[in-house]
Amino acid sequence: MPSRRVSHRFGERLDARHARDLSPVPDDEIPSEIAPVAATLNRLLGRLKASFDAERSFAANAAHELRTPLAGAIAQAQRLQSETRDPAAGVRAAEIESTLKRLTRLSERLMQLARAEGGQLRLDHSSDLRIAARVVVAEVARKEVPGRIALALPETPVMSDLDPDAFGILCRNLVENALRHGSEASPVEVTLTPDGELIVANDGPVLPSETLARLTGRFERAGARADGSGLGLAIVAAIADRIESPLVLRSPRPGASSGFAACIRLPVADAGA
Repeated sequence: MPSRRVSHRFGERLDARHARDLSPVPDDEIPSEIAPVAATLNRLLGRLKASFDAERSFAANAAHELRTPLAGAIAQAQRLQSETRDPAAGVRAAEIESTLKRLTRLSERLMQLARAEGGQLRLDHSSDLRIAARVVVAEVARKEVPGRIALALPETPVMSDLDPDAFGILCRNLVENALRHGSEASPVEVTLTPDGELIVANDGPVLPSETLARLTGRFERAGARADGSGLGLAIVAAIADRIESPLVLRSPRPGASSGFAACIRLPVADAGA
């Protein structure tokens, strides 16, 4: 009977694991008759982890190495536009520049995805998420039409052990996604609540439920816009999965008959602690 209970406990540990948790399953006190099975399982988990780590490392390194040649190619395309007197050549150079910039954004998203899936997201200390939210919104707003983003923050700090860089990646992708696909006539609303819920909402047409269900897939797009990478919500979903907090997509947005909202509850310190 004790042997059966230990075997059952081992099975429960394995069944309760997070889908991305490939660390070895503790095999202490495992009965000798199933110890080889546990050892084989842990070796398999180790090989899977090594394979996934290698894939993420390759994607991040390849994207990083593309930065310099892409920047050089963009500069050459811009120089060609300024130097040519042929209108047709100028148009082609502009198209080349636009394509290279899309490739640059894609490489940045691939690095973010590798970070979201493999990097350390929780720290041993807390920081105020309001600071990172202000920085991200200010940076994105500088690239867009003024007044397109409405940021609402609580008066008190929102302390979290979530890495500020990871929060910045998450927030930036949600805001840029909302700007890209939302109505230009209405601002994107970015709200961080005192209890750590981040809500990014935009106006626009209502998305059917089947579209919402697939938006977090890689290279999925809600519309036909060609300038998006289709990775923004996949990156956010990867971070949400790692911190064990679901990304909730709604359309129409709460309290309205149109639009879209993305909501995620972030880990925050206990206010009473």
